Amino acid sequence: MRGDCYNGAMSTETSYVTYATPQEVPAELVRSYMNKVYNWMALSMAVTAGVAYGAINYAPMTIWCWEHPFLPIIATFVCILAMAFGRNRISASGLGVLFLVFSAAEGAVLGPVLSLYTTQSLATTFACTGGMFLAMSIYGRTTKRDLSGMGGTLMMMLFGLIIAGIVNIFWGNGMLDLICCAVGVVVFSLFTAYDTQMLLNQGFCTDEEMRRKGAILGALSLYLDFLNLFLYLLRFLGDRE
Repeated sequence: MRGDCYNGAMSTETSYVTYATPQEVPAELVRSYMNKVYNWMALSMAVTAGVAYGAINYAPMTIWCWEHPFLPIIATFVCILAMAFGRNRISASGLGVLFLVFSAAEGAVLGPVLSLYTTQSLATTFACTGGMFLAMSIYGRTTKRDLSGMGGTLMMMLFGLIIAGIVNIFWGNGMLDLICCAVGVVVFSLFTAYDTQMLLNQGFCTDEEMRRKGAILGALSLYLDFLNLFLYLLRFLGDRE
């Protein structure tokens, strides 16, 4: 069976590129694709961590982040929208640059937030997030179950989570906040497995440019899964300074 090659996360258009069946593609080609995804994800997380560290420990940068909190937030949204809607017109190199700019802006956003928590609780939460992410990613890579049907349900749960979070900003209900945290952990754990399996399917694409773009956009999806899982767990496990 042949069809269209999905070329990245947050799809809004369909690009029709022939891909091969699993029997026609060596397993090494799929592994190579996934390695590129994880390499991009690791690089982006390193950039975010470096900028966040600077925002916490370098006084001029700390002051700037506290005085201009909306500028990096706007930058993250601009980069995501540009990558989502312009992925067919932007080259793979351009997408890579946007992804790294997004990662740096995300670090500037996170720095002031992370500074409110103890180093030990941040390390504990990061370790727990890494363990959960790894477990769900392995499940997504090894399960024989087709997870594609989960996509619509997970998006509905995500929108509900966002609406509940906005409502609770004005309501300030502690119980609702705990429920949102618990649901958020479940949703992004499942998203990790779902996105991993979808990326495995993209590994069958034989168009090299689409593979390069797909690796970057796939890394963005997994990056967002990890980051949101970390932030929801931090609200459970984090100890404030």
